Amino acid sequence: MKIVSVSDPIQKDMDGTPFPLVLQPQANEDFTLADFQNWISENSIEFKEQLKNHGAILFRNFPIQQPEDFEALIESGQFEAMPYVGGAAPRDKVTSKRVLTSNNSPSSEPIPFHHEMAQVPNPPAYIFFYCHTPAQQGGETAILFSPRIYQRFRDIDADFANHVEAHGVRYIRIMPPEDDPSSAIGRSWKSTFLTDDPKEAEAKMQNAGTTWEWLDNGNLRTETATLPAIRTEPRTGQKTFFNSMVAAYTGWVDARNDPSKAVVCGDGSPMNREAILATAQAMDEECVNINWRQGDMVWIDNSLVLHARRPFEGERRVLASIAKS
Repeated sequence: MKIVSVSDPIQKDMDGTPFPLVLQPQANEDFTLADFQNWISENSIEFKEQLKNHGAILFRNFPIQQPEDFEALIESGQFEAMPYVGGAAPRDKVTSKRVLTSNNSPSSEPIPFHHEMAQVPNPPAYIFFYCHTPAQQGGETAILFSPRIYQRFRDIDADFANHVEAHGVRYIRIMPPEDDPSSAIGRSWKSTFLTDDPKEAEAKMQNAGTTWEWLDNGNLRTETATLPAIRTEPRTGQKTFFNSMVAAYTGWVDARNDPSKAVVCGDGSPMNREAILATAQAMDEECVNINWRQGDMVWIDNSLVLHARRPFEGERRVLASIAKS
């Protein structure tokens, strides 16, 4: 089978490298899902190298028709699965092994840019998306090269950038006892820690360095350990904007949470509002919006690329999976 790299209008140039890499079958190629699986398996090491180089890969016009196909392809790439523990998004399990819904929050709600699970000590190395049903309108998944937005962040306010790099950040979230699909951060403490036993949840929080308070109404207030906000990617030597500062400050809002209090610097000082809002605008300027087609699959190097979701109309079913390596 012949797979080719193609140019696409959505791509951006990142220092001479197209972002994302777009792959599709050569015209008139006739192959099966099994052929595609075998090709991915044979090139699994090369894929991780390409993800390091390009940040993300968009697979288009391949024979992917159902969630089980998506799962089989990830497994063919020899990516190690990991549980979704500590994330904020409400999700449902789709397959028996590793595929979840991407986010169950209302279609009217944008999901701001973030590295997946940047608010936990050991976030995934990779995140994968598959479009089973594209939205009637909107619903793009936007991706953003983290070293680029780090530089924009420094250009916006170098003093604040130095401060968060030196002190890190802490995230504060109030979780309900049951999932709240009306909120983009409505994942319950039971789903967050994959248990309905408060003592087991406490053990997991203690292990992560998270402090907590059980509230009278059954909600759980958590505050993470201090986490890096700026990281140096060891494979490339590039500094990355590896955090959820903008997402938390602009998007962690619901009946329980005030976004202006959802993230603080590691020394307890508040966010710089002007710098955060200017960085949010820069993110929209630098990003690539993936306008989903049925059967599209996107693989993302979570160490190098942030992602976001645009509001949408109509039915949209985009599924996700994560890997630790």
